[in-house]
Amino acid sequence: MAITEARTAADHYAARVDAVLVQRIRLRGPQPPGDLFAGLPADHPLLTADPRRPLDPNLETIASYIAPDDVIIDVGGGAGRISLPLALRCREVINVEPSGAMGAGFTANAIQAGITNVRVIASDWLSSAPPVGTVALVNHVTYLTREIVPFLEKLEQVGRRLILITVSSPPPPSWHRALYHLLHGETEEVVPGHVELVNVLWELGILPDVRVLQPPSATPVVPAPTREAAIAGAVARFGGTSGRSGP
Repeated sequence: MAITEARTAADHYAARVDAVLVQRIRLRGPQPPGDLFAGLPADHPLLTADPRRPLDPNLETIASYIAPDDVIIDVGGGAGRISLPLALRCREVINVEPSGAMGAGFTANAIQAGITNVRVIASDWLSSAPPVGTVALVNHVTYLTREIVPFLEKLEQVGRRLILITVSSPPPPSWHRALYHLLHGETEEVVPGHVELVNVLWELGILPDVRVLQPPSATPVVPAPTREAAIAGAVARFGGTSGRSGP
C-alpha cells in the first residue's frame, strides 16, 4: 500500500492503519466476528486489576491531572487498569467499552475494590452517545483507529476540561518486528504512533502538551517458566486476529 501518496496527516494516518490491516488479513485471515476477549477466563491478567495498588510513575503522572470533581470518560477502558485507580480520586468514571468481557472485568474489579462511582457503557466509541464529562481518557486505543479525526472531535465534545491520550513509542502492536520477519518472511507494517497522532492534532489546529513518560521496560515483566513457554508465548502473538489494539 502506497502510504506516501497520502495528502494530509489524517490521510497518512488512515493509510498506515490500512497497510497494517491488509497485511494482517493476508497473513492471518479476517478477524472473526464477536467479542475478541469473550473466551478469556475471569482471572486472566487482561481482565483483572487492583485499583488500590500503589501507583506506578506513569499512572502517578496521569493522576496528577485529575481533580476531585472530574467526571472521566474512559474510551475503551477495558477492565479498568488505568481508570479504576483514578476513580478513587474523582467524582465518577464512565468506561465506554465495546467488549462485554472487558466491561464485566471492569465491573468485577470495581466491586472487589469497593468502588461505586463507576459505570460501563457497552458501545464502540464512534457509535456511542456518552454523557459529557470533564476529562476524556484514552490509553493505547488510537493505534488502529482509522477514522482518527471523528474520534478526536468526539473526545473534544465529552472532555470539556481536558483530554489525556497515551501512546507508546514504538507502538505495542509493533514491538516484535524482528520475530515477525522471521515468522512471515516480510517486514511488519507499523501502526501509527505518537508522531502521526501529533501531526493530525496540528493539522486540526490543536497544539498538544506532550509529556514523555517512563518506557515500557520500566514495567515489571514476569518471566516465562521455561524457554519453550517463552517462545510459544511470543509466537502466539502472531497467530491472533486482526483486531483491536487497546487496553
